[in-house]
Amino acid sequence: MKKVISLSLALFVSLCIISCGGSDSDPVGDGISDPTEVANLMNSALQLPPGTFTVDPNQVEIDDSITITSNNNATIPIAGGQSMTNNISFNAPNGNVNAVGMRFGTSGPIYFVPINTQGSTSGTGSFNFAMLATICNDLSKICHDIKCYEFASTSGGQISRANIRDVAMMCGNCDEPSCQGLVDPSDCGLSGQDGSPRFNLTWNGNSDLDLYVTDPTGTTISFTNTTSSSGGSLDVDCTGNCSGGNSENITWPNGGPSGTYTVWVNNYSGGTTSFNIVVRDNGNNVTNFSGSVGSGQDSTKWTYNKN
Repeated sequence: MKKVISLSLALFVSLCIISCGGSDSDPVGDGISDPTEVANLMNSALQLPPGTFTVDPNQVEIDDSITITSNNNATIPIAGGQSMTNNISFNAPNGNVNAVGMRFGTSGPIYFVPINTQGSTSGTGSFNFAMLATICNDLSKICHDIKCYEFASTSGGQISRANIRDVAMMCGNCDEPSCQGLVDPSDCGLSGQDGSPRFNLTWNGNSDLDLYVTDPTGTTISFTNTTSSSGGSLDVDCTGNCSGGNSENITWPNGGPSGTYTVWVNNYSGGTTSFNIVVRDNGNNVTNFSGSVGSGQDSTKWTYNKN
């Protein structure tokens, strides 16, 4: 697989609102997928990185000294086959955080990935995972409220408590009645987290387009380098024909530095493909760039100046 799909996870509980449509089956046979069973499906569909380990939360102690800061409380839309990046900072006075992890639903093991075997006092943990593109085949055409618990693990074997975050998993279109109110209208069709700035790429078909953004510090974010020290991240990564529509998203959820951002698109594979890039800043659509790009080629490079 070409791309690593990432999620920088956190340390407190996250409420994930799962919005799905176009389903082929109903796990409980009542026309509406049961939230618990949907959570189990989400966990079983996770594709996890090497080094992942599990923890039974019923067998460990809680470390209340760890505090977590979420980037914001916005609802993040994702789709099967796409990625999501949650950059969440932690503070551990005892310098003992060595892993971050997650679990959909209220029961079962927590999946963890190591971040520092010696333990960290503060920072942001990264949890890389992929959600199968076929996950929506098992979900009913309805929006589900699924708790997504996100944790920190310590070198002493404890785990943190939790923080709430909203995720809308889009298995159907944004205009599905059951999804109304879950996804901000300004985000409808724009998968990923909002930010200041935020660059969202959309296209149709099976070509694999990749979004690139160079920030004012000179760091370029793409599927090969998904984060920057300035706080930016690639949180949606699609390889074409993605459920809910093709989209890639590079965002600074806590606000990026002032200066010039350069954005462009590469056609990793597929024929000549048209695309659109929406640029958002401070909660508003500020500009957009449209074009087309041939196989193996880069598009025009555009610039956006953030005050």
